[in-house]
Parts: sequence; C-alpha cells; structure tokens
Amino acid sequence: MAPPEDRPRSDAPSPAGPLPSPAGELTGLDAAAVAARQAAGLVNTLDRRTSRPVWQIARSHLFTVFNLILGLCGATLVVLGRWLDLMFLAAAAANIAIGFAQELQAKRRLDRLAVLDRSPVRVLRAGAPAEVPPDQVVMDDVVLLRRGDQIPVDGTVLRAEELDVDESMLTGESAPVSKAAGAEVSSGSSVVAGHGSIRVTALGAGSRAERLTAQARRFTQVTSELREALARVVRWISVAIVPMIAVVLNGQLQAAGGWGAAFASGAWRDALVAAVASVTIMVPQGLALLTTVSFAVAALRLARGQVLVEELAAVEVLARVDVLCFDKTGTLTEGGIHLEDAVPVHGPAVATPGWERALAWIGADPDANPTAAALAERFSTPPDRAPSRVVPFSSARRWSAVQFDGGTADG
Repeated sequence: MAPPEDRPRSDAPSPAGPLPSPAGELTGLDAAAVAARQAAGLVNTLDRRTSRPVWQIARSHLFTVFNLILGLCGATLVVLGRWLDLMFLAAAAANIAIGFAQELQAKRRLDRLAVLDRSPVRVLRAGAPAEVPPDQVVMDDVVLLRRGDQIPVDGTVLRAEELDVDESMLTGESAPVSKAAGAEVSSGSSVVAGHGSIRVTALGAGSRAERLTAQARRFTQVTSELREALARVVRWISVAIVPMIAVVLNGQLQAAGGWGAAFASGAWRDALVAAVASVTIMVPQGLALLTTVSFAVAALRLARGQVLVEELAAVEVLARVDVLCFDKTGTLTEGGIHLEDAVPVHGPAVATPGWERALAWIGADPDANPTAAALAERFSTPPDRAPSRVVPFSSARRWSAVQFDGGTADG
C-alpha cells in the first residue's frame, strides 16, 4: 500500500467543521459544515466515463484507408446512377457493423466496471449516525465501519475496536491488516473484523479505488499483426490505385473509339464503371470481413467465460499466450465459511456448562467476523443476558472470547 504522503487527496481547502467535541467524543459534521463542503465541491462524485467515447469507436471503424477507397468507388457509382453495382459495399458495411457493435458492447461493460459498490454509507452527522448515498459523503465526514462494510473513501482511523481490514482488492495480499487509531485506510478495502470510524481524507476521483478503476478503464491500442498486414496491403493498393485507374480507364475509352468518341457517345460511363470494378477487386474485402468475423466469434466465446474483450484485435494477442500466471490471493475466489462441527477441547464430559449459548452469542454478534458468524448456522439461540466481557476476534491471535457470569467461552 502506498505511504500516506503518496496517497491521492483533494487539493481544495477543507472548510472548517466540528469533528470531536471538547469531551473527546466524536460528533461528526453538522449540517452547515456539510453544506459548506458540498458548495466547495468536496463530495464523493465519481466520473463513470471511459477514455474511449462512442464517437471515437465509430471513427476507428469508419475512417480507414480501406473504407476511403471503397467509399470513393461507391460515391462514383452513385453519381453515375449505377445503384445495382453497389453490392460490393455490403462486405465493407458488415465489417464496420460487426467491429463497432462488439467494441461498443465492451465499452458498456467497461463503464459498469467499478471497484466500489454503491451501498449506503453510515456516517456520523451532528452526533447521530445516518445512512447516506455514497455520492453524498463529503470531505472530513466521519464514516462508521463494521464487519462486512466496504470502505468507500480513503481516510484516517479515528476509533478502532479490533479493526481488521482486507486490502486484497488493492494490494493482492489476502491476509487481513489490523488498523489502529491514526492508521490510513484505502477505499476498496473491506472490514473483516471489529468496528471503528474513520475521517475522510480523499474521495471521488482522488481516492485510491477510483484511480485503480480509471487505470482499468483506460484504452490502449493493441498490436495486431493481422491488422497491420491488412493495413500494409491497403497502403500498397492506395499507391497503385491512381495508375491502375488511368490504365484501365484509358483502355476502355480506346476500345470505345477513343476519348472523343467515348465522351460523345456516353461510353465513358461504362469505362469508368470498369475502372471502379478493377479497384474494388484489388481491395481484399473478403479477407478483412473474415478477419473481423473470426475476432468477433472468438470475443463472444470469451464473453461466455466472463472475459471482457475491449478491442477485437486483442483476441489475436491472447492466442499467442503460452502461460498465464495468477497469484492466488483470495481476490479470484468468493470467501465463505460453513460450520461442520463443534467439539469441546476436553471432551463433552468436562465441557463448561452453557458453552453452546456463548457460541450462539458470538455468532449473533453484528460485528462478528466470517468465522464467528458461521456459528449462527448451528447455535441460533443467543443468551438472553449481555456478557460481562467480550474480546473480539483478532487475526493475529486467532481467537475471540465472551464471558458471562459463571463462565467464559473461547472461539
């Protein structure tokens, strides 16, 4: 995780607002402080646009040398009124439509890509907890955290009660990290144990999770040998096209009796159509369409496996991969724990009376970690009285405890 001085923060000055009370208890921001920060733009607004808009995708498929040559040929036939001879444009139109539709679908999926969920955020406002939408969190807000919450903003820990945070989404490290007062936490991480509160220090596009999301959405042109080969062929054709048209057009006009006779009789129209036909034959339309269709079919098959193909040519690059390495850190799997059995350490005969009720209380605790919460599957009736002492679970010591009058149960 980046050191605090490298963490993204807002450059705008933060209006003054009450945080701790003179007695040392957190009160959060009052309505006036929240309004001042909203007016200053210090809110958790997110930019969901990708770096490749629709018009840019359309331009990449429309404005190519390949389409320019065919477009000029088609425009010539339209001027001559030879509509039935425009069938050669069907392959070019299909090539454009398939590529544009596939990459537009990938863009829409990429727009929905986000490290952060959009669940309501519990904040402390004027001394009272409240749930607000993520885009209404402001700078210096006090965010209340409990087990299972995803941290929506970057912040500094104010209070921590055995607070353990899973930062695998950001750092790749699956082991929970204990956080104490004064520690920095990053958006995108999740609370796996304990509870606490943080003060917002960076939000919106300046938070760490949004910076990672922006990097994931950034479009990068891939290098495709097939596409570059087709581009070279079209460039060679564009160089030879002018003399080719001149040779074919002159031959057709001479066959019609010469330039003067051809223009007098109108035979120049057929000669020009023949010249256009010679150009369209030179352009490898079928090869370009076959390449696009092959890429599109491969992208659809990858999409069934939840693989996002942002650009069709990326399929060719993936086909050259021999070994794909993954670092198993818990980010590729869904964590879940189920209780199989509970056995007293010294056997049932010497078990402490009431241990089932103690385990039931641990499982019913709203701040229980996933391991403790799994106890609720079997021990579903918690005690009707509050414990005299509770030791929350810690990943460092790997145990928790609850004490009632007359006994203690460890978990």
